[in-house]
Amino acid sequence: MKNPLVVGYKGEIGSFILNGLLRVMPKALDIWCVDVNETQEEVEQRIGKADVVFLCIPMHKTVDWILKNKELLYGTTVIEQCSLKEWVYEGVNGVDVRSMHILFRPSQTPNLDDRSVGLFRGQFDEEMADQITGITQSKIVWYENAMDHDKEMAIQQALAHRTLLTVGKMLRRCHGSTYISKKVLELEARIRSGNKGLYGLIQSNKYLPEAMGELDREIKGFDVGEYW
Repeated sequence: MKNPLVVGYKGEIGSFILNGLLRVMPKALDIWCVDVNETQEEVEQRIGKADVVFLCIPMHKTVDWILKNKELLYGTTVIEQCSLKEWVYEGVNGVDVRSMHILFRPSQTPNLDDRSVGLFRGQFDEEMADQITGITQSKIVWYENAMDHDKEMAIQQALAHRTLLTVGKMLRRCHGSTYISKKVLELEARIRSGNKGLYGLIQSNKYLPEAMGELDREIKGFDVGEYW
């Protein structure tokens, strides 16, 4: 990438990517960025200067933004950042859209060993994957496609969040606090400090009911002997 544009650079993901670009790009003047304060004319001008767009806006606005600027995006790679992917491809065609998912909250994950970024096989060559590794200081996790990603996120995000929030709610009714309980409550607090709208959309994952059914079967059939 020679002239990246970060759309939504004031948000957590956008500012994280912008800072990464500033760290690895030879010249800051080659980097463009826009957010809510720029006019549509300014947005269009900067799209015209970019070869890669990192689209870091709220998930529910992503498809609309791409469609609004579709004619300007010809020949430009758009790297979207949504937590759910299938619906993006169902709503957009005729644009070079690729998927990236930062699998951690940058402000809450200082340890580089805990950082991973999801990409789709076939969308990123080795050079671009290496660039994203440098920008994010993260390991790459490869997904086969949008369905593969969303099915995993039904477990890793939607189910994990729902379970932690529910168990945390139950633990806060208790008097004592074991070490494990404290760790669960820390994770619950981390989720509750995040964006309510985003976490609500994550719960809309269409594969969540299947994951919840699997969890229910695992709990009902729990055998302590399987773990030792």
